[in-house]
Amino acid sequence: MKINDAYESMFGRETATEDDHFMPTLLPLNLNKPLISSVMEQAKKGRKWVLAFVIGTKPCFYKFYGSIVAATKKNIPFFIINSNQHYDDILTHGIREFDFQNKIASNFSIRGDLAQKSAELMIKTSWFAKYLRKNWPEVTVIPVVLGDTIMTSIVPVAWMFSRNEKAIQNEAGLRSMTPEAMKRYDKIDIGTFIDQQFYGKWILMRNEPFPEQYDTYTSAAASQYLFAPVSLNKEHLLREGYPEENIWVIGGVVADALELKRKIKPEKSIFSIYPELEKGDWIRADIHRRENLTPRRFKAIIGAIKTLVKKGYNINFIEMSATRMALDFYGLKKEIDKLKKKKNFLYTAVWPEYGHVIEFFESNNCIAALTDSGGVQEELNLIGKVCMTCRITTDRPETVFGARSNILVPPASKDIIVDMIKYITKNDSLRKKMESQKSLYGNNVGKKFISIVLKLMGKNDKPFKWAHDTLKLWSDNEKGIDYL
Repeated sequence: MKINDAYESMFGRETATEDDHFMPTLLPLNLNKPLISSVMEQAKKGRKWVLAFVIGTKPCFYKFYGSIVAATKKNIPFFIINSNQHYDDILTHGIREFDFQNKIASNFSIRGDLAQKSAELMIKTSWFAKYLRKNWPEVTVIPVVLGDTIMTSIVPVAWMFSRNEKAIQNEAGLRSMTPEAMKRYDKIDIGTFIDQQFYGKWILMRNEPFPEQYDTYTSAAASQYLFAPVSLNKEHLLREGYPEENIWVIGGVVADALELKRKIKPEKSIFSIYPELEKGDWIRADIHRRENLTPRRFKAIIGAIKTLVKKGYNINFIEMSATRMALDFYGLKKEIDKLKKKKNFLYTAVWPEYGHVIEFFESNNCIAALTDSGGVQEELNLIGKVCMTCRITTDRPETVFGARSNILVPPASKDIIVDMIKYITKNDSLRKKMESQKSLYGNNVGKKFISIVLKLMGKNDKPFKWAHDTLKLWSDNEKGIDYL
């Protein structure tokens, strides 16, 4: 297999090539018409907006939990748009876990690579937006998107082009940064490197994660209202020219579901499913970012996992779909198969239930996570556990230089990963400091979000404004004025 073809295959290439038809076969868009009609009529009667919560990936289910509960309590009309790009039981378990089954208005059933998914989203979102406008022309419908997925970037622009209504971006202002010391990671000792992460200068880096940084930047441009997790995100948005009156800092959207799962434990414990995890201290490792699947990085990560297991570390390695493809592509699956024979290595599929993830993170058996996930950096800050982020940049830099509950571990070589993990996990003083740092992401985040939306709705704010609206020069709804 040619290297380019293999790379595209690893990243999920499914779009038609020049040897195939120009247009790939698209799955139909499915509507729950009774639900849509009920919600739209409720909004029409009550003169309210409809919030369309847009779900793209597994984390979206629990990230929207708090807002959906708050919207229900405040009787705000809403429904869910589900991209349905993830359709297996593992990645869609959140529908049942958070009781969203009867709240989904539309399944878009998008498939393919990034380009095909983007094109499908544009077409299907536009059609759905116009369908609602045709049948309920007087009702304002505002998509609510999260963070930095494809849905976050494409849905707002499709909606804006189709209805002249902009979206709401929650988790707005996620901008990647890296410590300036990253340039010298291999020229300074680990202690100094960590100190420079905690106390040194940081710089913006728009390259990664890919395509998530593109998604979050472009989403903001097509969103009227921007809800940021922390003040740093707001600073980024202000620097980029977004008006302060349209930005609110409300905390991290993972906070509500996380708090729920801390109170209500899963019916079946994760330690019943994987009893190995009850014995000893474990590091949970999950790697899936596209940039971490590039040759040097991925081989360094797998080499480090292999070395750590040989040194006696207990490693729970989570198989993401991207990880599985990369293992096959680089011929490293056999290395993992060998590790599976070790008692201190547990290789598992993605855990479907969010409650299991939180249960394990909170347990004494989890001493840290090695991750490239953005959400995990937030979760471990809220829980008070050591996070080791295997990336060169992070879009949650506040967890490093603000809370100091997180440390970047560059996937540059097997040795640097192993040495940093050994340094962090064996340094009791450092670990205790990281575990006792302040939580950044607040609580009752969904309630705060809905409270602000209610105020905007109450003053009949416009989710799309021309310059004369923004400057309050005139209103096109003024009566009795002859413009000719």
